[in-house]
Amino acid sequence: MRSIRFRILIILFITGINCLIIAGAPASEEYEAHARFIQKQAAPGDIITLRLDFKPPPGFKLPDKPEITGLKGYDIVKTDKLTNGISVDIFVDRLESIKLPALEVSLYDKDGRQKTLKSNPTILPVEPLIKVKPAENLLRPVKGLISTGPAIKQIILLVLAAILILLIIIGAWFYFKHRKSIKSCPATPVLPPHIKAVNRIDALVAPGIPDGSDAGAFCFELSEILREYMEALRNFHALEMTTPEISEVATKKADIELLKILKKLDLVKFADTFISASSLEEQVGLSMEYINKTKPEEI
Repeated sequence: MRSIRFRILIILFITGINCLIIAGAPASEEYEAHARFIQKQAAPGDIITLRLDFKPPPGFKLPDKPEITGLKGYDIVKTDKLTNGISVDIFVDRLESIKLPALEVSLYDKDGRQKTLKSNPTILPVEPLIKVKPAENLLRPVKGLISTGPAIKQIILLVLAAILILLIIIGAWFYFKHRKSIKSCPATPVLPPHIKAVNRIDALVAPGIPDGSDAGAFCFELSEILREYMEALRNFHALEMTTPEISEVATKKADIELLKILKKLDLVKFADTFISASSLEEQVGLSMEYINKTKPEEI
């Protein structure tokens, strides 16, 4: 009997301790808002809906733009206020499951006082649309994908040789075409110096011989024609020499008349000396005489 009583006392003692432990344990946390996903699972690229259900305390309400703490880092598409909660659309941009911590929603009364409601944590599994087995996702060696044997090498060499031959043919075609076009174009005939000089003087006087202050440009042009003709006729660079320099090297008797013309033209060119149209016409005539006297004799 004593043994039975002892056992009963031990059982009662243990039971009492358990009751004390249970009584002293904190009660399970109660959440003022309930968080839940409408979908049971999602895939990357989906738009999922999170519902926060709660009853606002008397005198408190949500602001126009609800404040939710705990959604940082998620792509929020839109947020809607409901009668007893909030609806949040989230874009799924990750492969791992969405694990939301306890969210907090802020409410305010008319005096601006804030009250924060806390929700439960929630999880939504995310599964990719295409499932790949790890063994199939391993990188395969390139050697097994691309043949590196003698046959492929021969093919590559043949292709490169064909490209090289094609480039040579195209280059040769362009070369001969260019040479043919050069031969087909008639060469511009080179006029004898006296004919060229006469043609330039005819073109110069065709619009009419100017008078007075308008004669400067005319004199410059006529002087250049005569100097170019003398340069082709004599063995010195008359175009680059002044009239006094030309007079020092001009040894032909016919050149003396030309020097007189150049000196008169210089007075108009550099000293703005007045020259009449009739006098200028006379210089043109003397220039033509000089060219006719010094041109080669016709055979």
